[in-house]
Amino acid sequence: MKKLYCSIIMIIALQAAFAEEKTKDFSITPVLGYDYWRFEDQQIHSPSGGVIFTKGDLFPPMPEEQNGLMIMGMYKQSWLMEDRKEYPDLYHDIQLLGIKAMKRHLFIGVLSSQAAEPFYGGLNTFTAGAGYAYEFIRKENISFYLGAAIAVSDFGIEFPNGTSLPVLPIPIARFNAKTSWADFSIEFLSNLTVAFTLFPESKIRLTGNIMIDPFGINDVRDLYFDTTLWYRFFSKESKMGDFMGLGLGVKNAGIFYNLSEKEKSYGVNSYSAYGVLDMSFLRLSCGYSFSGREIFGSDKTDKLGSGFFISAMLGWQF
Repeated sequence: MKKLYCSIIMIIALQAAFAEEKTKDFSITPVLGYDYWRFEDQQIHSPSGGVIFTKGDLFPPMPEEQNGLMIMGMYKQSWLMEDRKEYPDLYHDIQLLGIKAMKRHLFIGVLSSQAAEPFYGGLNTFTAGAGYAYEFIRKENISFYLGAAIAVSDFGIEFPNGTSLPVLPIPIARFNAKTSWADFSIEFLSNLTVAFTLFPESKIRLTGNIMIDPFGINDVRDLYFDTTLWYRFFSKESKMGDFMGLGLGVKNAGIFYNLSEKEKSYGVNSYSAYGVLDMSFLRLSCGYSFSGREIFGSDKTDKLGSGFFISAMLGWQF
């Protein structure tokens, strides 16, 4: 159930990463990315590309009325350089997402596939969903949404005859609070995510997010997080704008894919300590990865040891 939520988190993160200070009526942002992981027993190449279309402001300042539209399409491949018996070497990640904000109404549509055979390997290889949320509280520094979505996928719930439950209602909840010293949000859409920024108006600030899948926690490694201590070169009040910064961070992250066989899935995750250069239109990060593990299905894990990763993302708003 991570797929539906990760689609929405990714589009919001990309919009924030490549947003300009100047508000436009509409904009188109092509995005290119490349990730490389190298461990003692595995190498992974992951090129990606896509486009983001926005019209209006999807999440304007609290006092302003919402009226925005965002549509995203992203595609990513992951190549494994070391063969794994009975598992493919190439995986696909497809994300299509649309979000419409209109006054206090929020409409969401998503189609996501993270699999070796996207869309063609059965319900377990994709997720489709549509949802609606209403903003019950909208004050100067506080916002609260509540709603529901209907998702189509294989959720691991089976009837007595062995067939899977293909449709599942999912609650939507989002709470956001802003002050001069902190920006804090809690969101739930199949997964629980906590995101924060401490001292958002300062050149030195701390950002972080924590994601928990309530239905998939087996050990502490299933707690995914990313925390970065930033130094921003310019303040928001400067002519240059808050567009450039250096950061040091730690995270537990990975990639996960399903196969057409329901009992099979493939994943890699590791802890990392890294440095990052953010220039708004270009983000470069690299660091040391440790305690890497390779996950086959639900009960087999191979240790990958330590290594390093390199990540680059380029986007320009037109």
